[in-house]
Amino acid sequence: MYRILFFVFLTTFSFLISAQEAYNDKNMVVSMIDLQSTTYKNDSTANAFFIYEKGFSRVENGGGYNLLTDYEAKVKILNEQGFDHATIKVLLYRNKRNKESFNNLVAYTYNLEQGKVIKTKVEKDQIYYEKHDQNFTSVKFTFSNIKPGSVLTYKYQVESPFMYNFNGWEFQDDIPKMYSEFIADLPGNYVYNIKLVGTLKLSTSESTIKKNCLQASGLGSADCSHNTYIMKDIPAFKEEKYMTAKSNYFSRIEYELKEFKGFDGVNTKYTETWKNVDLKLKKEIAIGGQLKKTGITKNILPDTIQSMPNDVIKAKAIYRYIADHYKWNKKNDIFKGTSISEVINSKSGNVSGINILLHNTLKQQQFKAYPVLLSTRNNGYATTIHPVISDFNYLITQLTIEDETFLLDATENNLAFGEVPFRCLNVQGRLLDFKNGSSWIDIKPVKRSLIFYKEELKLNEELELDGKAKHVFAGYHGYYKRKELDQVNKQSYLDIRKKKNPEVKITNISIKDEKNYDKPFEEEFQFTRSTETIDNTVYIKPFTLPFFKETPFKLNQRTYPVDFGYSDSYTYLVSIELPENYEFIDVPKNSLYAIPNHLGQVGVNFQKNEKQLIITHRITFNSSYYPVEYYKTLKDFFNLIIEIENNTLIAVRRVH
Repeated sequence: MYRILFFVFLTTFSFLISAQEAYNDKNMVVSMIDLQSTTYKNDSTANAFFIYEKGFSRVENGGGYNLLTDYEAKVKILNEQGFDHATIKVLLYRNKRNKESFNNLVAYTYNLEQGKVIKTKVEKDQIYYEKHDQNFTSVKFTFSNIKPGSVLTYKYQVESPFMYNFNGWEFQDDIPKMYSEFIADLPGNYVYNIKLVGTLKLSTSESTIKKNCLQASGLGSADCSHNTYIMKDIPAFKEEKYMTAKSNYFSRIEYELKEFKGFDGVNTKYTETWKNVDLKLKKEIAIGGQLKKTGITKNILPDTIQSMPNDVIKAKAIYRYIADHYKWNKKNDIFKGTSISEVINSKSGNVSGINILLHNTLKQQQFKAYPVLLSTRNNGYATTIHPVISDFNYLITQLTIEDETFLLDATENNLAFGEVPFRCLNVQGRLLDFKNGSSWIDIKPVKRSLIFYKEELKLNEELELDGKAKHVFAGYHGYYKRKELDQVNKQSYLDIRKKKNPEVKITNISIKDEKNYDKPFEEEFQFTRSTETIDNTVYIKPFTLPFFKETPFKLNQRTYPVDFGYSDSYTYLVSIELPENYEFIDVPKNSLYAIPNHLGQVGVNFQKNEKQLIITHRITFNSSYYPVEYYKTLKDFFNLIIEIENNTLIAVRRVH
């Protein structure tokens, strides 16, 4: 009998659980379950989520062949942390002649109060318009009477005169979505490049022909491609360390107008060839116009540099001179560039101003140099299948000496020759060669970055550790150290360094090669730190300053790759020496863990020699880029690193 009752209870409980998750994701109707349910099984961390979302974009004859987009959504608020999603923001584009309009808003908050459904409407006086920036107006409205459990519904229409900017669709957001649908009617005489971005898969992708969907009075008509895209159970896009721009990854559909076929027989192409773009850039005042001005740089270098033979040593001297004497004003604005004469006179300029000055000076000194356009990491990937000039926001210089190529950026004077700032490490750049045609080149470091710690520890009679350390930072790690030092004076840097870890008393700290950028940055110091004694056993943590105190990877699921920007390695070499009256009693075992396909490894090795223990701990990342499928492996990898560096203990005891 007990088993029967338990089975009935279990079945009923399971039914109730599944019923709680049976949200109405078919349409905008708010069901009782939509209101009663308090969880979202696909993401227990979600504070709110879309139950349903739909958009429909098309061109209609009314309003002068404007682009109309209808949008509707139903959102569940699960707790107070989800209240932020009760404020909706829509951006409307404008230029000097036209603007988009926001129309027909219908929005309600639904609550279940004492068994009754209560609706609260968003009124017109709750809609606010404000300037977002030079090209966009922001429309905001906020739902009222929000509570945990509320359901929000809203629908509106955006009307746009900008046909070249056919609305894309963002399937992914910073909260999950159960169902997202987008319908696009594309007139046959508007030819678009269509791109599906992101790793998530569509559950539906259908296309049919809609006859005579667009009429032009007295000129003819066009058929439309009627496209339906549906995605279900979409995880939230959660940003985490080691990623490039969000726009590279969150799942969406993009449209770019390629060609317009007029009813009068005239065709207009919007997607150009690189040959045409090169010609335009050559004539562009801020780019080609400034690249021609090599003569103006004739006298900016001191005679000591000009008189040097044309080799890599001279190139380094030119690069260092420009980087040290001309300051970046922290602006990109490459197509609104500072003229070279302004940069020379003011000793300051934007990215293109500084780096075109470097390019022109190298050219004037008879070096082989070319400008390179790129998109920075936070700006997103540049489109490679066809030219999209607006994708680029940065310019650097490529130098070639005796078949060896260097990428140079003079905006940062803490970089080694041949390094570019971390912000530039975004896969590819477009090398501009106006004579032979532009081409794509890789933007990646030539050398591996590294950190190397060597520490000698001696246990003294007070059961403290006296230490002597040498820390070496090469590549980007050295650059970060020099940049940190550059922001304060040297004494302040040393004082901050001493106070960084209160458990470690640092003395006699010194720095080596802080201005020798082609060599690693080095710190040497002495220190004292404590041990822990339990039941006459002394426990020593061998790693004074762990490389990683916590894992950077904490998501249950990551839908985009891990991009470190550069490959690097970490080595920690520790020796522990005991007094004559102490001995090691517990030394951990050696371990080694590898990322598949030789993409990295972490290990620790213990070598005991009577009163001395030598510990070698190494971490290597043989790639700067790890696809999505490596995320769990990287999480395990970092968990092991944290365990080794923070929880390893060496036990010693007094010899009787």
